[in-house]
Amino acid sequence: MKEANQYFQKVIAQSGSTTLAFPVGCESAQGKTKALLEYTGCKSMDEIMALSEEDLQKAYVEAVGKFTSCPYYGTEVLPEAPIELYRKGYAKHISIMAGSTADEMRLFMGEGPMLSMEEQKLYAQRAAGDALPYLKEDDKKYYEEFKRVCRFQEPGLVETEFINELMFRVPMLQQLDVQSAFNKTFCYYWSYPASNPEIGAAHSVELMFVFNMRGFGTSSAFNGTNNSDEIFNTVQQMWTNFARSGNPSTDKVEWKAYSADDQNVLDIAGPGDIRIKKGLLADQYKAVLPLLGYYQFMDKFFTPHYLLDIIAAREQD
Repeated sequence: MKEANQYFQKVIAQSGSTTLAFPVGCESAQGKTKALLEYTGCKSMDEIMALSEEDLQKAYVEAVGKFTSCPYYGTEVLPEAPIELYRKGYAKHISIMAGSTADEMRLFMGEGPMLSMEEQKLYAQRAAGDALPYLKEDDKKYYEEFKRVCRFQEPGLVETEFINELMFRVPMLQQLDVQSAFNKTFCYYWSYPASNPEIGAAHSVELMFVFNMRGFGTSSAFNGTNNSDEIFNTVQQMWTNFARSGNPSTDKVEWKAYSADDQNVLDIAGPGDIRIKKGLLADQYKAVLPLLGYYQFMDKFFTPHYLLDIIAAREQD
């Protein structure tokens, strides 16, 4: 929206990209609409708008929630894919700091449903396995290449990492590759794990440090009580420095700008272990980039019956 240009000069995008979107004509978008109509029995938008808030919430959870919750383009609201707008320079006046965590998807398996590591691996294998048939023949080679270069080689962890890349890190890097031609961009990779070993450095773990949540319950996966002041202070200073001046560097940490050529990524691995790494996991990025349009992996990952089957099997044991 051009009218908003006057209000924003800098953006901090945590855990992924602001460009991840799918065509409005894709099966996922259509599936949401069909599921909502079938579940509620509505025949028109007027009938849907007449539903109570409670009925709409129930319909989303029970019928619509299994589909990917991402923006869809090709409508009056969002005519083009957001990444194309970045390529055209619509956001050229904006400097971006963006990043992702090392184990994004494990939050949705380990912290919410409380799946063990072995259950998480089973869940990821089933979800990815059910999505693989959607790959076009010419694209299967990219998935095979990803498996070859993946930082994990254990079944289940490979599939989890693929979803991490597809949903979070790769679209974020694609956005920075494009935007760095117009303005300063900075990239981080949060590999410092949370206190719960079952979820590692999961989605949103950096928020505890950014917002100084030191007393966030000792039983929480994001327990901040056992961490040193150093990492809290360093992270908060970097974030506020970027917001204030556009340069997140501190007197102790030089955070070099990211570009498609330099690929400078700040790896935040723990207190005293924050450093620039060039081309971090670059081979994974190259392998996954051509597969960004395959929303089916996300749809399958968030399909409830995998979770229900695993919990049922656990209770039988």
